[in-house]
Amino acid sequence: MKEVDRRRLHYLDSHLIVIGLALFLVGMMNLFSATSSFSGSSYNFVLKQFIASMIGVGAITVILRFDYKSWGERSWWLYFIVVGLIVAVFGYGAFIKGSRRWIVIWGVSFQPSELMKPAIVLLLAQILHPFRRSRRLLNPKDTTKPFLCALLPTALIIMQPDLGTGLLIFLVSLSMLWFAGMEKKVYLIFFGVAGGLIVSAKFILKPYQLERIYAWFRDPFAKDASTSDAMYHIKQSLIAIGSGQFFGKGYMKGTQHKLMFVPEHHTDFIFTVFAEEWGFVGSVALFVLFAFFIARCIKISQQSKDELGSTIAFGMASIIYFQFAVNVLMTMQIMPVVGIPLPFISYGGSSLLSVLVSVGFLLNVSMRRYMF
Repeated sequence: MKEVDRRRLHYLDSHLIVIGLALFLVGMMNLFSATSSFSGSSYNFVLKQFIASMIGVGAITVILRFDYKSWGERSWWLYFIVVGLIVAVFGYGAFIKGSRRWIVIWGVSFQPSELMKPAIVLLLAQILHPFRRSRRLLNPKDTTKPFLCALLPTALIIMQPDLGTGLLIFLVSLSMLWFAGMEKKVYLIFFGVAGGLIVSAKFILKPYQLERIYAWFRDPFAKDASTSDAMYHIKQSLIAIGSGQFFGKGYMKGTQHKLMFVPEHHTDFIFTVFAEEWGFVGSVALFVLFAFFIARCIKISQQSKDELGSTIAFGMASIIYFQFAVNVLMTMQIMPVVGIPLPFISYGGSSLLSVLVSVGFLLNVSMRRYMF
């Protein structure tokens, strides 16, 4: 191995690797318990998740091989390739559970919208980092290109329909615009656009998506509560989390998910499994792990040698943060149910690969902070 490669590996952020590995192992243990009530073996789900993680490690190796500047220069190509895959879903995608989000190749399915998360971060970082370098705030004209770049995949993904992933990409994009710095009048324009979208949501969203939003304002335990799927999801989620009480029921001893009361408890609602078995204490410990991981991501952004690396690291940190925050708050009815996986924890190869790709770019920035 070349001396320069050894030096770069020496600067890999070991804290990020250790905390990320801890979260992944917690996720694998939790997944085994969550799928123990399914027909077949839990080992099948764990094995598939492990294979996805190995693919993710391979992706990290490729990402680390090239300087993040070269990735930034190719960000437009990566962006349009992923947009093309998302468009291809409408014609060739598999129709599963009422949505067309997956492309199946040789029996293996993957979700192109997950790849858009790191792709949009790379593209926006390439567009926005000159503004941070010059310390010039973005005016309305400056935000047009990044806004349209974010709006295109957001609209396509929501049309699949996948409201959760679409909103996540838009939230990450807005956070990067905020990180770059905007003039006050830009904020006013965005608030106006947001207000218009909220008013027009009734005409844009599917009926079941609107029902999820309406359910957010209702008491799922009221005597006259609706029996819709959205209300049922929230009610069973709250029961499972509350039944864990302070110390939890113990690993593999959760009853709500084993009796199949909580829908999608191995994917979007997997936090309910963890909360039921480990209780308040275990949940706080998990939150602390995520807090340390996200804090480390921000530290990498702060220590970057240039504004491009700093913006990339902040964007990748935003992906992890928003997925974690929205998923957990969704299960506790603090936010509407929009269908977002919990990073490192939820079952899903595409989601895990997206997270590991994001980690790869964070490590790429950290290992080159002293390289000139």
